[in-house]
Amino acid sequence: MKILRNYILRDFFSIFIFSLLILSMVMLMGNMMKISDMVIRKGVSITDALKIFSFFVPYLLGFTIPLAFLLGVLLTMGRLIADNEITAIGTAGIAVSRILKVFLILGVIFSLFLFILNDRVIPNFHYRYRKQIKNIYSKNISGLIEPGVFLENFKNYILYVSDKNENKLKNIFIYEVDEKNTTSKVTFAKRGEFIVEGDTLKIKLEDGFRDETISKDKMELYRLNFKIFFMDIPINKKEKVKVNKKAADMRLKELLEKINHLKKLGIDPAELQGEFHKRISFSFSVIAFIILGFGVSLVVKHREKSINFGIALFVAGMYYLLFVMGEALIEHHLIIPYIGMWLPNIIVIAIGGLLIFKNARFR
Repeated sequence: MKILRNYILRDFFSIFIFSLLILSMVMLMGNMMKISDMVIRKGVSITDALKIFSFFVPYLLGFTIPLAFLLGVLLTMGRLIADNEITAIGTAGIAVSRILKVFLILGVIFSLFLFILNDRVIPNFHYRYRKQIKNIYSKNISGLIEPGVFLENFKNYILYVSDKNENKLKNIFIYEVDEKNTTSKVTFAKRGEFIVEGDTLKIKLEDGFRDETISKDKMELYRLNFKIFFMDIPINKKEKVKVNKKAADMRLKELLEKINHLKKLGIDPAELQGEFHKRISFSFSVIAFIILGFGVSLVVKHREKSINFGIALFVAGMYYLLFVMGEALIEHHLIIPYIGMWLPNIIVIAIGGLLIFKNARFR
């Protein structure tokens, strides 16, 4: 079995490394267009552009490693089946499940590597990338307003928006925090726009409501519905304005701390909880792809790279689409965060396991 294991792993790693390099180069070339646009049209220095470009590499590995694993399993198994080596292995009394075990052990090792990458490396580089962009483009508070960030650069206010286009905002939440560090007022608007005048952020809000507690025990709630509402929010300039971390910039420990902090303020941290579970779920996507790739290879039984590459891209596309759907459902509070983020892995493993059960038991 040791000779067979080394033979399979040698074949797998040659495909895996080649796939990883090709996929990474393709994705980097796509981002290279953005970097070129910064240098040519927006006057960014080549040094700054190269720094930004270098921050992409760890982020892309989080996507390319699971996909390269899927291609590696599909092509390795496809060649073994097409050359009738699987039949020879079965004749020698070695079950297909033992080959799957080799891939799964390898998958666990890489999943742990991805876990460290997603917890420590990628958030750090993602944050450094955003800081570099902010240092280039923004010198004021308007440049720091970003979708998906709980912005705390204001006196007794926390601002959150789901989308931003220049000075136009969508799905705006403004939380007012009292002296007891609890949320006393919540303002929501579907749309809005803002300007910065001196030390004040002036916001025009449209189609929303304003909730305010009107009793000491905060059991009574007063709601004001509005078509148009104006707010002046004082900007806190006592300290140096810093770039606030988005969920994608935080380590898992930081995410947990932020989630607990927002819960104490009475703010729903569903998006942060979704990011927390997504990070862990995505780290173990390698195992899900191994099981699915192994099952698909038993059905397809083909060694052609183009066919297997097409299968891998289709599977990856559907997998990431499930993640996007899960995030959308979490944002609209239609699904529990951990279910939304673990469902893609569960579906992929279930499909792969079913294919293996139906096809491997005859070998």
